Amino acid sequence: MRIRDLILPEDKVFFTLFLEMAEKIGEAAATFNEITHELPGGTEKAHKVRQIEHHGDEITRKIFEQLDESLITPLEPEEIARLAPVFDDVLDRLDWVTHQLCNYEIPATNEVLKEYSYLILLASTEIEHAVKSLSTLKNAEGVRTHTTEISRLYNISTELLSRAIPELFKTQDLLMIIKLKDIYEGMAKVMEKCNDVGHVMHDIAMAHA
Repeated sequence: MRIRDLILPEDKVFFTLFLEMAEKIGEAAATFNEITHELPGGTEKAHKVRQIEHHGDEITRKIFEQLDESLITPLEPEEIARLAPVFDDVLDRLDWVTHQLCNYEIPATNEVLKEYSYLILLASTEIEHAVKSLSTLKNAEGVRTHTTEISRLYNISTELLSRAIPELFKTQDLLMIIKLKDIYEGMAKVMEKCNDVGHVMHDIAMAHA
């Protein structure tokens, strides 16, 4: 037990805010998944992802404001300052690729779009579970289980990208090749950011085990 824990109770608001961020990531991922399955319809839902992203910015701002004001925190201040931005990065990238998908006016969905968006949705679910496990600071194994699954999903996504790009170049529509390649790489970046969240949570959980 840390000495400061004997002086003041821990401020649990940070875990509430982190869980709210994880839930927002899940909402954005679910909406993106719906859009990829409904193309060419569903693009009007992009505004919902933008709203969620703005809400995420507000939560991130609250986290840092609370960090400045709190005398006691459940995690080390450096850990909180490391974790908050990686959550925000996931939402930023999700918002970006959602608007790529809609602005490029893709005429129909395909299996790569649907599979990639589903991987993102699965990763978002694991992030939420990992946050809940982290919030007790007594369930490092639970955190590790979920972050390991995030890593597995990320590896699957990299394999999907490595297959999808060569397949694109077998088609004759040069403009569509450019558009889809950009979108696929945008989704890959979302999964990369999800994996970053997993790494940070794993490191924090192991430090408190």
